[in-house]
Amino acid sequence: MKQFKTIAITLMISLLLISVMPVSFPVAENTAEKNEKSSIKLQKRAEMIVKVANLVAQRIEGFIKKIQNDSVILEKLENADLIDDLEENISAFEDARSLIDDASKRLSAKDYSGAISLVKEALMKLKNVCMAIHRMIMEVQGVREEGRTEGLIVAMKRSLMRLQRIKSLIGEEDLQIVEKAERYLNITEAKRLLAEGNVSEVSHRLVEANKIIKQLYTHLKEKASSKTKERVNRYLHIIGRFRENIINRIGIARAAGVNITEILQTFGVKNVTELREKIAERIREAKKKGDIKELLGVARKVGRGLWKIDRAITIQMMEHIHMKRPHKHLGKEHNMPGKSNKKS
Repeated sequence: MKQFKTIAITLMISLLLISVMPVSFPVAENTAEKNEKSSIKLQKRAEMIVKVANLVAQRIEGFIKKIQNDSVILEKLENADLIDDLEENISAFEDARSLIDDASKRLSAKDYSGAISLVKEALMKLKNVCMAIHRMIMEVQGVREEGRTEGLIVAMKRSLMRLQRIKSLIGEEDLQIVEKAERYLNITEAKRLLAEGNVSEVSHRLVEANKIIKQLYTHLKEKASSKTKERVNRYLHIIGRFRENIINRIGIARAAGVNITEILQTFGVKNVTELREKIAERIREAKKKGDIKELLGVARKVGRGLWKIDRAITIQMMEHIHMKRPHKHLGKEHNMPGKSNKKS
């Protein structure tokens, strides 16, 4: 993979040179150009910088695509636990491309200073991306044998850190699997093997350990998903009971003379049947999507909505009872104003 290394080094040098171009951009020294207005000079400078930035971005994009299309490199990056780093740098590259696109728009709008400023920011991002990817490729390939062995130890230490995080989350039933991965990642043993020149064995152990780590992560995700499902089901069961209790209260309130229709209309439903159907429909739609988090969110919203309805009914019931209850004053009963105390 020397080609990748050469491309990476070339790109880094190009970016370093380009990053200083805005302050040292060559301009032909002739009388006509000396007499040009500063705005024209700024325009030419901005146009050239944007053009060069686009060329550099294209080269880096090609470099990234070569990596993405190389299964051997990708496997090595995966084994070295560097895939996430690669994705982060690709994302940073896309951000830089967006900045260059914005700079082109500024250029079209004759905002030359703004265009130059955006390109400077983009070039810094591109330089960092290029250097980071170059380091990753060097780590998984190794320029010299000692560099390669050092990279293996670094990768093992990184995998051990991931394993420690997993260890704090798993149960006792998975500890044996973790211990197996830890044996693969024995740094002392790895250094001994590398000193003997047995690089392939250390690489094999790292690969096996990372396979176990991946399995453990998958297992943790499945357990988390299962727990979330249980939580949602419990929540839905509670909501179902709460809904029926409220429907019963609605019946009681209506029988007592409370204007239930007015309360329900405030919450966007006409009657109890529509309330029940709307709740069922919202939960059914969320279930169809298969997103547990979204379903939990819908369940919570439904719960809050039911609580508000319950509260509104309670307030109306209290007011209704208060209106009907006679007032007592000095041991005598007094009805509400406008009501006669005389018995018919």
